[in-house]
Amino acid sequence: MNRILFAASIGAVAVSCGGGPSEAPSAGESVPLMIVDSIGVEMGDSNYVFGSITSIEFGPDGLLYVLDRAACNVRVFSREGELVRVISREGGGPGELMSPFAMAVLGDGRISVCSPFNGGIQQFLPEGTWEGLSAEFTNNPPLMMEGADSNAYVALKLDVTPPSEGGQEITVGVRICRYEESNEPAVVYYQNSFPFDPLNLTMILRESFFGYTFDARRDGMVAMARRSSEAYEVRLFDASGNPLGTLTRDLPVVPKSEEEILDEKTFVEGMMQSMGASGVAIDYDPDPDRDQVIGVFFDGEDRVWVQRGSTDGAVFDVWSTDGSLLFTAEIEGVGTEGRYWDFEPGSGAIYAYSLDPELYQQIFVIPMP
Repeated sequence: MNRILFAASIGAVAVSCGGGPSEAPSAGESVPLMIVDSIGVEMGDSNYVFGSITSIEFGPDGLLYVLDRAACNVRVFSREGELVRVISREGGGPGELMSPFAMAVLGDGRISVCSPFNGGIQQFLPEGTWEGLSAEFTNNPPLMMEGADSNAYVALKLDVTPPSEGGQEITVGVRICRYEESNEPAVVYYQNSFPFDPLNLTMILRESFFGYTFDARRDGMVAMARRSSEAYEVRLFDASGNPLGTLTRDLPVVPKSEEEILDEKTFVEGMMQSMGASGVAIDYDPDPDRDQVIGVFFDGEDRVWVQRGSTDGAVFDVWSTDGSLLFTAEIEGVGTEGRYWDFEPGSGAIYAYSLDPELYQQIFVIPMP
């Protein structure tokens, strides 16, 4: 990591997005975004070598928290890219992690890490001290987590229902919920169910892990979208689950190329194998058409960023929370690889990492308009 360049880049972001004379993009404008720096090295200081980034999230303290599933720790970085602390390590003891699945930085600053092989949600104080197990999840743990307000996070959760007496069909329920230090949800924003077929990995993933995208804001607002090739629809809720509105666009269905289909199949099957998937046949058949929405996140400017999957490149529609389309933005030079990136807004910048890096994992810094 070039620390001098990183600090200079962040300074430029602060001027252009906070204290400088630049104006906000106008309605209908297309805004180019550029990667200005990155955190992470291929070889060298082990604090900056990532094994398998699973989640990145900014805390209310302005620090960047990075969950590394391979290293079994959470690394905390300043906005200048300097390591502040390392939380936890691999192991089965108190406060240790084993192949953690997900992470959320809560509104009160505490860090919740889903590590089912250690019993469930391991909770840490902001300075890194282990607080204890906040919720037990040894089976069907939350698959994705996003920090919300106070002591809450929002997560996608699967629940398996065995066959009824005399029946044979196993049912899987999927819910996007608000949790408050319990294994029972405080609020359910969305729920659905589907029949479980161990020979149909495609249906399992499209109805669960790869079926939804969502984010939570520090006041508890939630945005969620069903990943679909047929509909562009982002639903907004308040913290209590009351609907606030829906963001929609009428976009054409776009077929995938043969190369896209092969790349997606290779990526998904490789990821499932690396996660140690068992009990299912690892054979994934991608949808022949591109999903309309593949990502959604809030920034600190009361805006909702919706990543389009139907266009080439990493393209975002940026909306106000009252439903007005403000402008579009595209990260230059990323191309279709952006479909396999995860994004996290910081102060004046977007931070992103690839789920399928070509060389080694880095966290990219992208100034935000």
